[in-house]
Amino acid sequence: MVADTVRVCDLFDAPLSGPLRRHAGTVVLKAPLPGREHRVPGPFLLRKIALLPGCATLDIQSPHRVRITRKGQTIEDSRLRPFIEAVAKKTWGKEVVLTRFRVMGRRTLPLGVLTIVPEAGRVRIRKNRLEVPLSLSVDGTPEGRLTLTATAHILTQVAVTTEAIGRNKTITRSQIALEERPISPGDPLIILDPARAVGRMTTRALSLGTPLTTRLLTTPALVRRGDGVRIQYTVGGLTISATGIAKASGGMGDFIQVKNSRSGKVITCRITGERRVEPFF
Repeated sequence: MVADTVRVCDLFDAPLSGPLRRHAGTVVLKAPLPGREHRVPGPFLLRKIALLPGCATLDIQSPHRVRITRKGQTIEDSRLRPFIEAVAKKTWGKEVVLTRFRVMGRRTLPLGVLTIVPEAGRVRIRKNRLEVPLSLSVDGTPEGRLTLTATAHILTQVAVTTEAIGRNKTITRSQIALEERPISPGDPLIILDPARAVGRMTTRALSLGTPLTTRLLTTPALVRRGDGVRIQYTVGGLTISATGIAKASGGMGDFIQVKNSRSGKVITCRITGERRVEPFF
């Protein structure tokens, strides 16, 4: 069974003769979905045929149950993956590794010439997560859509540890190497330049080959809350100095609040060294 309906000619293996031939194309019932089957009572089909003109007296035998099967076609993943791979490459401009590939709305389709068209206007990208809808048609008849989803990763050089490093240890250049790893496109946490990690402290123990991120490292505190600090501001050739009290802790380059010891005014400063800050205007 390949059509949407079951006709009289579909119910018989042998060539039709007599009155049945005149009703060969008459629809008896609706066909099952592609790839599915129906089990229909034989007496029910005999009554349907007996109602046809000239067929009431025919001697037709039927089994108790008639199995009606409709053939269909399925789409292999190998035919679908190129669509989402093309979107990923166009989005990030390089080869992308796709994981967690899924096909949503997969079903068996009718037999015929299958056409797949990506719906570019409905593509959705959330960080490194892709959703690509595809319109389907068979012999020109629309058959709905599928949605492809996957997680994208880019192979790039990232900073990784060359040995196991304990917690609260200062990273040295010899403990870092560049290795090609899959990362999320545009991941702001991953460290690509080893120089960004040198001199920083680990927030937990790291094993060999761990990709470094900003969450795994912290800058050693050069100023602690309550410390007396020197405030220096240079303009032209003139350097103005003052003293203050740190309202927060921080490392090199961090911005903290500092209370000027003389005026009592709280200002925002950037840490430039151990107990040294400069105003940020």
